[in-house]
Parts: sequence; structure tokens; C-alpha cells
Amino acid sequence: MKFLLVNVSGGRSSAMMARHIQTSEKYKDYEKLFVFCNTGLERPETVQFLKDQVKYWNLPLYLIEGVYSLEKGIGVKSKLVDFDSMNMDGKPFSQAIEHLNKNEWIGVPNEAIPYCSDYLKKRVSHHFAKKVFGTTKYKSAIGFRKEDMPKRITWKEICAEKKRIFPLLTDFNLFVDQFELNRFFEKENFKLTIHSDMGNCAYCQKKSDRNLIEVIQFDIRKQNFKYIDWYRKEEKKYGNKFFRGNLSIDDLVKTAQCALNDGIQLEMFSDIGEACMCSSY
Repeated sequence: MKFLLVNVSGGRSSAMMARHIQTSEKYKDYEKLFVFCNTGLERPETVQFLKDQVKYWNLPLYLIEGVYSLEKGIGVKSKLVDFDSMNMDGKPFSQAIEHLNKNEWIGVPNEAIPYCSDYLKKRVSHHFAKKVFGTTKYKSAIGFRKEDMPKRITWKEICAEKKRIFPLLTDFNLFVDQFELNRFFEKENFKLTIHSDMGNCAYCQKKSDRNLIEVIQFDIRKQNFKYIDWYRKEEKKYGNKFFRGNLSIDDLVKTAQCALNDGIQLEMFSDIGEACMCSSY
């Protein structure tokens, strides 16, 4: 038996990949495990998008969260949740940070120590897959598309991979790109109702300054301060900052608010950033 872990990140690319794997003859001989790792900082629109995949595609999606211990020598585990019990207040993320700081101070994840994907996604899904499959000899499916090449993955790396597969780049006549992704969802009965720039995790530090400011402005307009408060609390607790250039959440909020009040064009802010790393675990 061949085993395949399908990483569903909550975005459109991984959704299209999951549907392709679910329906393609190419993967009929695999025991497939469709998994979404919840950090607690996902937006309601992302959760609704996942619900729609289950509803309209009958996707056998498992929702899991990390289980973290403050006891020395205990690693990351996983637990199964559902749409009613999944955390939406950042608790898994907070516990992962506590876990990493239990032996010595590391602080919150940032550009210098970007451990969040590893401890919120990779280790959690690995623990769950090992428990379900009964083995560590499985492959992982990643939803990279054309726009991810060559910055995040090259064709040479794809060809050399033994443990990961990239169906949107290998299974079609042409690499799947943003245009093809749009065409795919035009035919579906549901959509992701937020722009892809919003990302899956609220204020991923991999985003550019401009992107972060746009997302924070969106929340300010909606009077939604839940994510801002969470980042502020964690920075205060550990004493370091999440964002590139040693910026704090309050620095970004202030800039976002000033730009809103003064009508400053966002083109003046840096758009240098990276795609969220959580889709590459």
C-alpha cells in the first residue's frame, strides 16, 4: 500500500490540488489522508472555504491541532478536532510558542527564527499521519503552482524529491497558474470569499510590509481587533517582535491607521515579501 498525506492549507491552490488527488485515477492506489492543521488564527472565511470543500466535494478532510507540553523532552503531538470544536482564538499558536520557550528563551517566531510552520504544521501533521498510516513511509502532497517557481521550488528540485509531490506542477499539460486556478473555481459552487493576499494565518511575518498594512487596515475598517490583540499579547509576553525590520504589531497598526487617516497610497511601502511558508510543509 502507498500512503499520501495531502496538506490542505485553507487556500485555493491546495484546495484544487486536493480535489485533483481525490478524483484522479493517478492516485487511486494510494491511501490518502487529507489534513488541515489549525493554528487558531485562521479567518472565518478560510474555515467556511474548508466547510464548502467537505460539503460540495465530500472531501474526507481531517481537522487537527497541535498538542504541546511544557514538560522537558516531550515533543509535539496532534489531536483531532471538528468545525465546532476547533480553536479560533490563537490558542494552538500560543501553546506552540510556550512549547518552544520551555527550556530556554527563544521568543516569538520572526524572520530570524521562523519556527511556526514547523511546529504548527509539519510536526503536527507528521504525528497524525504516522498514527493513521502506522508508518513514516508516506509522501506529502504540496500545492505549489507556477508562481512559486523558481523562488520556492525549482524543476530540478521537484525531479529530485523523494518525499514530496507537487501535482499542480507535474500532473497537467502546463503548470497550473493563477489564471488556471481562477478558471477552475469559476466552475465550482463555492468560492474563497477573501482575497488570496489575506493568506491563511492572519498576519504571517512572511508577508511584505505593504501586504501586512493592507490586511491590518481591513481589520481596522471591520473593527476586528482580535488578531492585533493576540500579536500584542505575545510580543509583550516574550519581549521580541514578529515582523521584519524589528517592527512590532503596534508599529504596523500605527502605520496602517495613519495611512487610512491621511489617504497615503500603499505603493510607498515595501512589497518585498514571501508567500506564506505554511503551504510548503
